[in-house]
Order: sequence, then C-alpha cells, then structure tokens
Amino acid sequence: DRFWRRWSTEYLQRMQARNKWQQPEQRVTTGSVVLIIDERYPPAKWPLARIIETHPGKDGLVRVVTVRTAVSTFKQPIHKLCPLPITD
Repeated sequence: DRFWRRWSTEYLQRMQARNKWQQPEQRVTTGSVVLIIDERYPPAKWPLARIIETHPGKDGLVRVVTVRTAVSTFKQPIHKLCPLPITD
C-alpha cells in the first residue's frame, strides 16, 4: 500500500508534468502504453490502455487518439493520457 501511494504521488505526477512548449512535441504514438487519467479515482486505479490509432488535426498535431483497454476501445484526448516509458 505504501509503495502504490508513493508511486502514484511521485512518479505519476512527474510523468504528467506539462512544460511550457516552444515547439510541438509528440509524446504519443501508435502502440504506446498509457494510463487514462480519471479524476474520479486515485492514479493507482487509472486504467491501462494501448494507443491503436492517432488522429492528427489539419496542422498535423495529434490531439485525439483511439485507445484499447481490457474492456473497450474508444477515442480519448491526449491531455487525458499519461504515457508510460514502456517499449516493445
């Protein structure tokens, strides 16, 4: 319990850090593993998902992606995602 509390307060907050951007940075790509941010639950309870499709806008920036969880597939804005540093 202590590990999860510390992990959710320290590690996940660091992963979510938003820096002022000077140039567009794409942190999400097809195949990326992410946590879906849900303010109703503590970070340790956020669902795990994989990005299966990106939807670039007219400017070429990805703001919405299609994600697959264990139970469903749906579109989600990228500001509601916490990318995890996992590679295949």
